[in-house]
Amino acid sequence: MNQTIKIIIILAFGFVQKTFAQDSSPYSYFGIGTLNSVDNTRNISLGNTGIALEAPDYINSKNPASLTSIGIQNVIFDVSGLLKSNTISSNQGTDRRINGNFTNLGLAMRVSNKFFLAASVQPTTSTDYKFVSTVPIEGTSDTYPITYEGSGGITNLGVSLGYKIDNNWSVGGKVKNNFGTISRVETITTTSELEISRNICYTGFSYSLGTQFNKYFQQERLQLTLGAIVNFKSNLNANGETVYTENREYNSSTTTKLRSKDSALPLEMGVGVSVLKNDRYRFSFDFTQSNWNEVKNTVTNEKYYRQQVYGLGFELLPQRRNSQFISENLIYRVGLNYDTGYFKVNNREINKMEATVGLGIPMNKIIFNVGYGYGKRGVFTNAAIKENYHMLNISVDFLDRWFIKRYIN
Repeated sequence: MNQTIKIIIILAFGFVQKTFAQDSSPYSYFGIGTLNSVDNTRNISLGNTGIALEAPDYINSKNPASLTSIGIQNVIFDVSGLLKSNTISSNQGTDRRINGNFTNLGLAMRVSNKFFLAASVQPTTSTDYKFVSTVPIEGTSDTYPITYEGSGGITNLGVSLGYKIDNNWSVGGKVKNNFGTISRVETITTTSELEISRNICYTGFSYSLGTQFNKYFQQERLQLTLGAIVNFKSNLNANGETVYTENREYNSSTTTKLRSKDSALPLEMGVGVSVLKNDRYRFSFDFTQSNWNEVKNTVTNEKYYRQQVYGLGFELLPQRRNSQFISENLIYRVGLNYDTGYFKVNNREINKMEATVGLGIPMNKIIFNVGYGYGKRGVFTNAAIKENYHMLNISVDFLDRWFIKRYIN
């Protein structure tokens, strides 16, 4: 156990040092940034599903009720990371960027036969962009160039509790403290140069509930799992300042304080179903809806609409369990995910389609998961900026046993 703790502490320091810059998308300009895929690689490889997935050997962030399926190894450490290559194309050319970062650092444990506890740190959103546009000069046909730059994001520190009502039904809840700073810089160049710099610090708590129901049909050798979640609408306090600087060489600047309690994370509801056939073939489906249309952001001027996300996954489990050959223990995964998006650009919805494959490698007390995904943003609309990206997801889950009474000294 001591060696495992040392490994986690080392990884934690690396996580704290860098928790943003996962998505170098120009669309991260909007709102509080791009929502990150911060789930375990297993979830992402299965089309980002997980509301109805049990989690005996990893931490399932999709549904806190899944904690109640932690197995005989009653403590789980989860470390996940992402490497992403993004190609951005528009009528002005093509740009390619590569970003990488940790996506999750978590600990889950069985407290008793009924109660289960977990804690995690996850970068919820990220902002990382730089692009140039033009703005028309009022009363003329001329334009002037403007450069947009942004960085930062929001991280959450969460605590989850799961309760096992009986062998079939479980419930769970999660509390998250959301915090982070988003910086925006706009540079307007005319006869002189005007720089508008905004640094906005967001803080606020959010709350969620989840449930799972399992039923095994012995004659058909089929296990059915149903799941549901609700993430309640949560306010974010925004504090910061806007600095207007003209001709930086002469130190001519004006500072305006910003304060708002109207920024928020939306109400999100989701349902999921998972079917395991012959203890080998698993199908999973998730549907979530986020009411961004009810969110107002007084710090920025974007308008949002209701977001819907569909996920579909398939998992092939090994025919033989606990074989001495790693090749016979491999778990194969494939998934598909469609996201309608939640904001519009030039009255066009910016949706996203993503296809994923993955591999699970059980190794004694370590579960290693690796996944590859290819996605497009702005795929079904005539968006001015289109994105194609490749991503590599990796997660390592350390399984351990604590609180075991010694019978022989």
